[in-house]
Amino acid sequence: MNFSVQLLLSSVVKILIALCVIAVICLIDPSYVTAYININYEIVIIYVFSALTLLYCVVSIVMYLMMSRKEGRVTTNHSIAEVIFSLAQVIAWLIVLGVGGTISQRTIIESGETFGWIGALSGVIVGSFLLIAAIFIINVIPSLYPFYSCYILSIVFISGDKREDSL
Repeated sequence: MNFSVQLLLSSVVKILIALCVIAVICLIDPSYVTAYININYEIVIIYVFSALTLLYCVVSIVMYLMMSRKEGRVTTNHSIAEVIFSLAQVIAWLIVLGVGGTISQRTIIESGETFGWIGALSGVIVGSFLLIAAIFIINVIPSLYPFYSCYILSIVFISGDKREDSL
């Protein structure tokens, strides 16, 4: 079974994301959800984005396992799809971050700390999805812009060594 390093790293990050999403779902207190009717739609937004994220993580890990049985390498189409889905999840969890922050400010006495933790976990999830997008954009840039990718990689890896020689 050939398993690409990108698929392995992405799978580990998606397992971390799934654990953070489960923690977010556990932090939403059912008594708080039923007590405050005016913010019920915000809680529903958190539940919807959490469910979609869990579905995405599970389906993509199963897809990685199926891909590793066939070829074991990542194609450009797969990389573009992962970048698009990861950045869509970044937008969704930034909304959850804002919802958690506003509810935390409004209800600081009752459950401000809980929604503060939801906001913090949302920030971790956003960072994780940005990491997944960065992992897969490495495949997209060389296939679309071969000259620029070599130039960018030479700037990143070689420029650090040249600074001491200029003195």
